[in-house]
Amino acid sequence: MTLGIEDNTAEQIAGRDIYNITSNNENELDTRPLVPAQRKSLHNLISDIESYGGVTARELWLKLHATLGVCSINEITVSQFSIAEKFLTDEFETAKENASCKMLIHLILCEINDREELKDKMNHYSKRQFYTSDLKKLNKMQLQNVLNYIEELSNLENLNNQNFYNQAITLFKTQTKPTLIIFTVGFILGAIIF
Repeated sequence: MTLGIEDNTAEQIAGRDIYNITSNNENELDTRPLVPAQRKSLHNLISDIESYGGVTARELWLKLHATLGVCSINEITVSQFSIAEKFLTDEFETAKENASCKMLIHLILCEINDREELKDKMNHYSKRQFYTSDLKKLNKMQLQNVLNYIEELSNLENLNNQNFYNQAITLFKTQTKPTLIIFTVGFILGAIIF
C-alpha cells in the first residue's frame, strides 16, 4: 500500500498546512499467507466444532476451502482470515445448537419412556404450539418448552400418586379395623374366585 501526501496550500487553517493521506489502491488485498497464530486459531475452531460431533475435521476443512476458493490452508491469505474465522464461528454456533437440541430430545424421550398417556399429551401440545410433533423439527427454545411441559405433567402425576399413597396410609391409621376387614374379605373372595 502506497501513501501519498499532498500539500494543500489553498486550505490553510491558522497558518498550518493540511496534509491528505490517501491510499493509491483502496481495494488492495493482503496476499501474505496466514501467520502461525491465525493458522492455530483456525485449527482450534475446527477441533471445537468437531468435538460436538456430526461433522469431521476433514469435512469442515473442505467446506472452508470451497467457501474461500482455495485448495489448502497454505493458499489462505491474511485478507481471507476474517472470512474463514466468521465461517467457522458460524459452524461452531450451529454445532453447539444441534448438540443442545439432541440433548433436549434425549431428555424428553427419557421422560416419556413407556408412558403412552404422557407421550400423547406431549404430541398434542407440540402440534398445538409448534404445528408439528416431530421433535427433530423443533428448535432449542421449542424443545425446552416441550420438556418443561412434560416435567410439569410428570410432577403433577407424581404428586397425585403421593396423595393417593398418603390417603391410603391415613385411612389405614385412622380406620384400622374397617380397613383390615375390607382387605381380608377382598383377599378371601379373590382366593375363592381365582
